[in-house]
Amino acid sequence: MSNLLIQDNENIIIYADDLIKDINKDFFEANKWLQIQGTNVIGSGRGETIFFSHQNLKCVLKHYHRGGMLGRYIQDHYFWTGINGSRSIREFKKLNELFAMGLSVPKPIGARVKRSGITYTADLITAEIKNAKTLSELIAADHIDKNVWEAIGKCLSLFEEKRIYHPDLNTNNILIDESLEVFLIDFDAASRLHEKIGSSNKTLNRFHRSLKKTYLQNKKEFSESDWKIILSRYSID
Repeated sequence: MSNLLIQDNENIIIYADDLIKDINKDFFEANKWLQIQGTNVIGSGRGETIFFSHQNLKCVLKHYHRGGMLGRYIQDHYFWTGINGSRSIREFKKLNELFAMGLSVPKPIGARVKRSGITYTADLITAEIKNAKTLSELIAADHIDKNVWEAIGKCLSLFEEKRIYHPDLNTNNILIDESLEVFLIDFDAASRLHEKIGSSNKTLNRFHRSLKKTYLQNKKEFSESDWKIILSRYSID
């Protein structure tokens, strides 16, 4: 995969030219796709995700939104610190790296930052993972296959082997397809494990809390025996 860069007075775009040839700034505007029949919109905790098709490519468009207290006042603007520090381009490059390692992540298609003075907004387009739902959605629908916990543990173990740290692992950024293949998403803040002391345990603890919270929100109780299955496939050095 080779990556090309497009830049004008406002926009900086990086994209995989082996996947798409005619990309431009309009590709990162939700309104462009919402006018086309067949486009799907899925809400999330921080805005909406747009699912659209272009030629024979099924894509997912994510607009970055702030979380936490600051997100109440500044929804989607970030302070500009340079192209390599921008969230969408950073995640595009990280996904490229992880995909090349053979890890289960979405294939990156393009990323944009749109500058406005000392701030910018960010967008990312990835390839859609066919027939996949978040772990949170499966829990809510009570569609948890008994083998899913082993599949999750195996997936996390593969990331551990590559020393990849996901700082916000939760039930919303774990995707599972119909064949029970597990994918991880939302990697803009990911780093190498050796850069964070104790990151492996923090990742597991955060995910464990997220599981219990998701089950509680759906008026269900998470079985600790299922957690033990995950741990049985997840090795910590």
